[in-house]
Amino acid sequence: MASKLSPMMQQYIEIKEKYQDEILFFRLGDFYEMFFDDAKLVSKELELTLTGKNCGLEERAPMCGVPFHSADTYIARLVDKGFKVAICEQTEDPASAKGLVKRDVVQIVTPGTVISSTMLQENENNYIASIATGEEGSGIGLAYCDISTGELRLTTIPGSAGETALADELVKISASEIIYSQATGQTLDMAELQTITGAYLNPIGDEFYRHEAMTDMIRRQFDTGSLQGLGIQEDSPAETAVGSLLLYIHDTQKNDMGHILRPVIYTLGDHMSLDKATIRNLELTETLFEKKLAGSLLGVLDKTHTAMGSRLMKQWIRTPLNDCGRIGLRLDAVEELASDALLRNDLKEELKRIYDFERLAGRIATGRANGRDLIALKASCSSLPEIKALISGCESALLGTLNSEIHALDDIRELIEASIVEEPPFTVKDGELIREGFSEELDQMKLSIRDAREWIASLEAKERERTGIKNLKVGFNKVFGYYLEVTKSAYDLVPEDYIRKQTLVGSERFVTPQLKETERLVLNAETEINKLEYELFSEVRRTLQESIGRIQQTSSAIASLDVLVSFAHVSDQNGYTRPTVDDGDVIRIERGRHPVIEQTIRDGLFVSNDTYIDRQDASMLIITGPNMSGKSTYMRQTALIVLMAQTGCFV
Repeated sequence: MASKLSPMMQQYIEIKEKYQDEILFFRLGDFYEMFFDDAKLVSKELELTLTGKNCGLEERAPMCGVPFHSADTYIARLVDKGFKVAICEQTEDPASAKGLVKRDVVQIVTPGTVISSTMLQENENNYIASIATGEEGSGIGLAYCDISTGELRLTTIPGSAGETALADELVKISASEIIYSQATGQTLDMAELQTITGAYLNPIGDEFYRHEAMTDMIRRQFDTGSLQGLGIQEDSPAETAVGSLLLYIHDTQKNDMGHILRPVIYTLGDHMSLDKATIRNLELTETLFEKKLAGSLLGVLDKTHTAMGSRLMKQWIRTPLNDCGRIGLRLDAVEELASDALLRNDLKEELKRIYDFERLAGRIATGRANGRDLIALKASCSSLPEIKALISGCESALLGTLNSEIHALDDIRELIEASIVEEPPFTVKDGELIREGFSEELDQMKLSIRDAREWIASLEAKERERTGIKNLKVGFNKVFGYYLEVTKSAYDLVPEDYIRKQTLVGSERFVTPQLKETERLVLNAETEINKLEYELFSEVRRTLQESIGRIQQTSSAIASLDVLVSFAHVSDQNGYTRPTVDDGDVIRIERGRHPVIEQTIRDGLFVSNDTYIDRQDASMLIITGPNMSGKSTYMRQTALIVLMAQTGCFV
């Protein structure tokens, strides 16, 4: 069969054989096309028209396609349905290609490896998790990463905690994809794990679990000669989890992933233990039945102004601290911000101007940032000096630390200001990206065809006057180039030097010898200009990649500051009190109020309640009363107040 196929279809089949588990998006011009079984599947799942293409066989190959500029929408729908998508692009310039243009897969998209901004929710992290079991008693290794931000975390779940603790961790991070080996799949109850987490389970091949490959990947990723320096023990489930995860990410992204940060290693005791039922029933991040933000604790507390701040707020609520020292640092910062409304309001105004630093850094690091991303980064950098100035005089130790971690990034702002136009196009290969004055060579090239462009721009008025055709139009498209369009009613006025180029239903399109020559000059020059602009843009992007570490540290500090400002604002507006958090075994709440329900009461006030529990005389409370009298409200209120205190918020 292969010998009968056309050269292009042979190329498709060769690539498809390497990616049999994925739907292959095969780039042809301005479309991604799918063929054979992929086409039948996608046309059914996305309700697209199934057509055919001559492929060298007696029967046409089933085919369906989507425009490349809107492909993310279709890919997102397929990924949501549980499919993996391999994106195949042209890997050489068609103009310089000899014969068939080379193509290859440049990215594989799965639920946990999505990085496109149009496919991600800005206030949600998108984690891909890797789990690994070792010898009996060695525990379970868990590593998870948000590829869009570079965040990477790692822990070992003790054997005594077992699968229940693993499920709780995966629920807390809301993992969208879980990868694991065949051996791990046989050790753990994956069906139960899938039911609890709702994640996409992805068993991956043995090639991702070769010990030497995993160790080498970890060392290369973090530029270290020893795993011990990272706090990772060799031959442990933790090493297997993080090593296989990094190998899988590099395999699917097929790009430099230098923005992935050194792993934050934590233990389960660092944070309050919350299982799925607790998170759900306390309505921490969404309501129980309607799954809405309004009516949840997050809906009350989240007054953040940045996307990364909103994501961090959700993390803090799901993972309250157990360390009194760290809690105290947050409370000190909230107290200082809550007591200074002017400072807080000034900070909020600056935070509103900041875009999603974390994900901008990810797109820059992977070479996927466009001109608009760089302009967003420049705009964000403009607010940083003012933010640093505002918190420079704060006494809180945490605010002082955040100030030192926020870099002004003046060099980045100045580079983008000098190089990129204020309103760049979405694409990066079609020109109109680079600011005048940044490259003398580019400016000279544009100057050389300025007269020709001006001549074309003035041609319509000149030809209308010369021919007497009042509705004559000068137009351009990529297929036919420049043309003069004349409607049927004016055919008799067409001059002899007009050469017919295209016939339409109600009009004719023409060229003149001079227009044809000017078009050749302009289009050839524009091709070279666009090529140079892309090279200059790529060089700017590579320069920014060298500063990814500073950008990420700044974005992390800004996110923390945003959450603290939000806590302070809510605490001030709602009359909250700074809690005293210690290592004792007493919970004492005076005049406590349910933070969510009191916001929903329209008539009257929420009746406050006292609570006292200890381990000696009052280790259990018996709450009585008729139905709908507030028993469950009182219990949830106590839990929420404790949880809020341990996140570092007033209560």
